[in-house]
Amino acid sequence: MRRVRTLLDWLHEASGVAHRRRIAGADADPWQRFDIEPPLRAFGPGAEDFLGYLARPCRHSLGTPHAIAEFLLQCRYAEDAHLLDEADHWLHPATFELVRSGDCEDFALWAWRQLAEARFDTVFVVGMRAIPGAVRGRHAWVLFRDAEGEYLLDGVERSVARMIRPLPDVRDHYEPQVGVAADGRRHVYAGLYREPWGRALRLRPTRTR
Repeated sequence: MRRVRTLLDWLHEASGVAHRRRIAGADADPWQRFDIEPPLRAFGPGAEDFLGYLARPCRHSLGTPHAIAEFLLQCRYAEDAHLLDEADHWLHPATFELVRSGDCEDFALWAWRQLAEARFDTVFVVGMRAIPGAVRGRHAWVLFRDAEGEYLLDGVERSVARMIRPLPDVRDHYEPQVGVAADGRRHVYAGLYREPWGRALRLRPTRTR
């Protein structure tokens, strides 16, 4: 039976049926996750190998989400064009905590690494943010899970209460597209298929490592 299922899955992928199904389901639930590995360019032009962001020692090792949020409150938001004179450059977490300045990817990458080192089930996510009263745009944030549930950490918010919120409370204001877990494995969300460039990516399920 497993061989039959595997063959059917392969046929659906090869024929494009599975791809069309993912596109069709994108409007119903952008948070649906697929174990499909997107290319680094899907995260943004400044993205590099995520295992590299986990390498090199950082000065800080903060073991709780609250402590991570308190550190981020001491950091200043700055666009890459103003900080580095580049269109898109992702700071390594070790560099970010020295300069304490960067854009949403830099805030999120640092928080993601801190949560990973503290053994949280955590995901770095890039997608769209559509908070009421704000301009809809591409954004990066972090998901993490503890014994009480799943939370979204948006590092550029300016209070701990707004930075860390239960995912069900803010789920409708965020539209994930691509993510990477604490072990560096990349995946996609149905939200990717709401974008024309995302629908153009013909991705296949990740092989078991």
